[in-house]
Amino acid sequence: MVSFPLLNHPGFSLLVFGLRIGEPLLLVTMGLLAFWLRMGLIVPSIENLGLIVLAAFSYTTLANLMGCYRHAVLEKALFALPRLLLVIAITLALVVVLLFSLKVGQEFSRLWLGGWLVLSILSFITVRFWAERLLRRRRQAGQWQRRIAVYGLSAKTMPLLEHLRDTAQSGLVLEGVYEEDTSKVSADFIKSGLYKGNLNDLMNAGQQSRYDDIILANDITSSPNAEALLAQLHALPVDVFYCLPLPFFGRIQQEFALLNGVPLVRLYHRPMPGAALEVKRALDISLSAAALLALGPVMLATALAIKLSSPGPVFFRQQRGGFNGGTFEMLKFRSMRTGAAAVLDASGKEQQAQKTDPRITKVGRFIRRSSLDELPQLINVLRGDMSLVGPRPHAMSHNDYYGDLISKYASRHKMLPGLTGWAQVNGLRGETQTVEIMAQRVDYDIWYTENWSLGLDLKILFLTPLVLFFQKKAY
Repeated sequence: MVSFPLLNHPGFSLLVFGLRIGEPLLLVTMGLLAFWLRMGLIVPSIENLGLIVLAAFSYTTLANLMGCYRHAVLEKALFALPRLLLVIAITLALVVVLLFSLKVGQEFSRLWLGGWLVLSILSFITVRFWAERLLRRRRQAGQWQRRIAVYGLSAKTMPLLEHLRDTAQSGLVLEGVYEEDTSKVSADFIKSGLYKGNLNDLMNAGQQSRYDDIILANDITSSPNAEALLAQLHALPVDVFYCLPLPFFGRIQQEFALLNGVPLVRLYHRPMPGAALEVKRALDISLSAAALLALGPVMLATALAIKLSSPGPVFFRQQRGGFNGGTFEMLKFRSMRTGAAAVLDASGKEQQAQKTDPRITKVGRFIRRSSLDELPQLINVLRGDMSLVGPRPHAMSHNDYYGDLISKYASRHKMLPGLTGWAQVNGLRGETQTVEIMAQRVDYDIWYTENWSLGLDLKILFLTPLVLFFQKKAY
């Protein structure tokens, strides 16, 4: 069983990450400072440096084992001090024991070790009180909080609602309650301002990114609409928890939490929790900017070839499906004749370009085959409309068409669309001639959103040029 919240606000996660890295470095700094205060400004020996580094590794291990970075510990520095001081004391005690067990204790200054201990304690106390103050100020300003919505009203969820209403300062904020059956909603509850509407209202709010977590409080074990409900919630880029019926609690191997006595199980998790979103965005900005500079001459030559070969603009602009059901204007180099109307198939969706498509110009055929037409999307990446890696954005008519045919199709929009993606490097690039092929692409896209890692992004970026060279599926 795990303690709630299972996830924290990205800002809080960054604070924890900073402390995990910063505190061992602070221990090293205090060790060096104590050495110089005792010995003068001389270069420490290899033995002294090794001892300092060993202490830093020991502290990191002990601090994590003893829960020094837990939510409750960071919220109250005074409460955390005994635990923190114990970790520092054990760390330096282990260093002393090691020295004497190796019979080299006399080679190291006791004043240095004592000064190191005192400086470390003072600096760590300062850092922890600073972290507590930062956390409190962010919470008081309405930041670094998990905005929670609850779907369903029942007797078993009332303790949960009461608890959430009393925990705003600990980072959990109840923003709204939704219920389909209005007979369960009392007049007093409506006056409280917490009741926000039905499932459609919840979905609209979720697509506006108003919540971080949704707790499903209705008992869906016998509901005929359970699958449809879960599919809708799966499409939102939030963590979804289910109030587990008590007979099932402890019988399912999942991630559990107890919130004021109410058992919760996490059904879906948001892609890229914590600081991962910032890491991915930093990668997008740095690599897309570098690519635009490096490929500038190629893009300029492509633009000139388009302009000289056929009348019309250099860029083709089209509304595409974006993050969380939104839209954005995607840029491509124009590869078709100006005025060529979109061709609709029998289903009413826009027909994708085909191998012998008469709308494509000669230059257009080359840049489509080589994927040079996609390069302007680096601008979309720099703007923040897209990412370098993610599910490929589809035309709006395709989203409308396939959204009705493919289960969890909307779940591919839980992350920013990408210039390249997991589906593309697995052979699903270019035209999707059947619903089955599109369903395979969606499966790959959803797998990517649920298994994202920085290493996976780098792998996809490495494989993309190879796929472009060896798999000629675009035309």
